[in-house]
Amino acid sequence: MINMKYYPWLDKAYHQLVQPLLIGRAHHAWLIHYVAGSGESLLLQRFFSRLLCLTPRGEAACGHCHSCLLFKAGNHPDYYHIQTEKDKKQIGVEQIRQLTDKVYEHAQQGGTKLIWIEQATDLTEAAANALLKTLEEPPSDTYFILTESNPQQLMATLRSRCSLFYLAPPSLEQAMAWLQHCQPNYTENQRATALLLNNNAPLAASELLNTENWQLREQFCEHLSECLSKGEFWSLLARINTPQSKIKITWFCSLLLDAVKAKNRAGKFVTNRDKVPLIRLIARFDIEQIYYWYHLWHQVKWQLQTISGLNQELILANMLAQSELKLKSYNRPN
Repeated sequence: MINMKYYPWLDKAYHQLVQPLLIGRAHHAWLIHYVAGSGESLLLQRFFSRLLCLTPRGEAACGHCHSCLLFKAGNHPDYYHIQTEKDKKQIGVEQIRQLTDKVYEHAQQGGTKLIWIEQATDLTEAAANALLKTLEEPPSDTYFILTESNPQQLMATLRSRCSLFYLAPPSLEQAMAWLQHCQPNYTENQRATALLLNNNAPLAASELLNTENWQLREQFCEHLSECLSKGEFWSLLARINTPQSKIKITWFCSLLLDAVKAKNRAGKFVTNRDKVPLIRLIARFDIEQIYYWYHLWHQVKWQLQTISGLNQELILANMLAQSELKLKSYNRPN
């Protein structure tokens, strides 16, 4: 049995997820929406074990049958994990066609067949349509699990064929208690910031607080503060043109939103609770400048995420040049 004791917020979610199996009302397809870093991997592994187990014990897999042992070993013949292939950004229609040929065959272990489609929005339109046909006429004793952090971007007809399940992250209070146990060497404001930057997802927050990741953010904020104090952006290029460019853009956008909150006397709702001086510095700029920077940087992040073959250095340089031009079109803050 896969132990979720270390992640207590998963207990209720797992109970809700597995309950339809116990009463004979399990849907053949689930769409599981999650906040990345909430413990979704552990929840899914336990759920998959239960679905494939030949002799389950209530909500849990037995852990000892041949099917359980094969799944633990990572070579279960009736378990199919569909994800984006190496060097590709989407799941192609050929992957789904090959899968379809297999799922209509009899399960080799005599139990159920399980298909996990990770990041379902990576499906091309043709692949999604091919999968839709299979979901409309599902093979017997077969479960489809689609997981996605942005299900609203998934094709509506595909969503309609699935039973929707949302894995909610724990409350801020529960997540803070867990994080204090895991990361005791940080202040309360630092732990709260890590959680808020990750939508209350405890594992993602803990990963950010790992020394190297947190130090990267500290250095970026320090350089950002220096640049804004001098009234220029250009010297940020060497700092932002790195493999971590997208997360650095995310951090700056978060600080910009915090500055808007501060300007509107809603400072108690800021995300970056450990960077109040920097937020105040940004808030001294005109609101139009702040909104301009937010939309510009956010657009560049989207381009870097979705468009192949971009010259990252060139697009970041252009972003910083436009940011600096907007900065100098207004008077410097007092």
